[in-house]
Amino acid sequence: MAYMRVVEGGTLFPKDRCVVSFDGTHIAYTLIGSGKRSQPTIVLCAGYACPDNFWKYLAPALAKKYRVLVWNYRGAGVSGFPREPGYRARNYRAEDFTIDKYAQDLKDILDHEGIGEIVVIGHSMGVQVCLEAYRLMPERVRAIVSVTGPYASPLRTFYNSTLGPRIFPAARFAMNLFPRPLNVLWRALLRSNLPHPGAIRLGALGPKAKAEDMRPYYDHMAELDPMIMMKMVEGMHMHSAEDLLRSIAAPTLVIVGDRDNFTPPWLGRVMASRIPIAELVVVPGGTHGAIIEEPTLVNKAILDFLGRHLATDSGSAPVSLQARRNARTRSQKAARGPRS
Repeated sequence: MAYMRVVEGGTLFPKDRCVVSFDGTHIAYTLIGSGKRSQPTIVLCAGYACPDNFWKYLAPALAKKYRVLVWNYRGAGVSGFPREPGYRARNYRAEDFTIDKYAQDLKDILDHEGIGEIVVIGHSMGVQVCLEAYRLMPERVRAIVSVTGPYASPLRTFYNSTLGPRIFPAARFAMNLFPRPLNVLWRALLRSNLPHPGAIRLGALGPKAKAEDMRPYYDHMAELDPMIMMKMVEGMHMHSAEDLLRSIAAPTLVIVGDRDNFTPPWLGRVMASRIPIAELVVVPGGTHGAIIEEPTLVNKAILDFLGRHLATDSGSAPVSLQARRNARTRSQKAARGPRS
């Protein structure tokens, strides 16, 4: 049975709609904007355990011209869980929070709303969700926008280090050993004024990131169960779309911050070099939070990209439906792997 719970704080765009996903999970979302239904809908895919604060500047800018779908992943924001968590989240597995399940949840929203073509915009882990959504339904995806996000598990490249996969088991062990005191400490820390200056000092954010823009995120994180968040990290770590990149037919914009420690900029350069129709934009001084540090620059890059690739009356036509169908065949073959 699906499990719903109320999270206090953390959402800027109230979720007034809900769909019951393929496994019974309630997925919350909203549609904003003045775009026509005949246009592709812009889908915003957030980062790991994020509500929607990172869309503070981009979503309203997009909504002036397009319909925009803002949604919460299972277990984040005001969306639900597939079942009761149980003691220490023992009823959950990493497989409940994999990237492909997020993509399937998105497909269920689109089917419920009768939405056809989409543009997927991802920030951080949301880029992985965008790529998996393309694998699942390439004929629907008109374009892809990647904002400071990876195409595979960020644990392998976090702070340009390979230590992530080795450190994570130790963190999980500590959480299992001391769940209650660590949970109390976690919530107290996030509700204090320490997280923001700490994030800047560690290079997770730049000095242009405003504390008031991040407060909803810290409040939301304080409401989440760290044991469940561990499962989410495991699910994220299981994913890679590296095999998919060369078969992507949709025009893709890759935005990187040249000081991003979470998703080092070389990852974006690799992604842009492998995707056949790709553009690269570098945000000078941008960190993992470039989307809120330099909103004018990021918004302009995205709006210009969409203006060029969604226009039907320009000199160059958008990627054809047949090309996207061919891409579906290629992505399915890539998913199956080489024949033995």
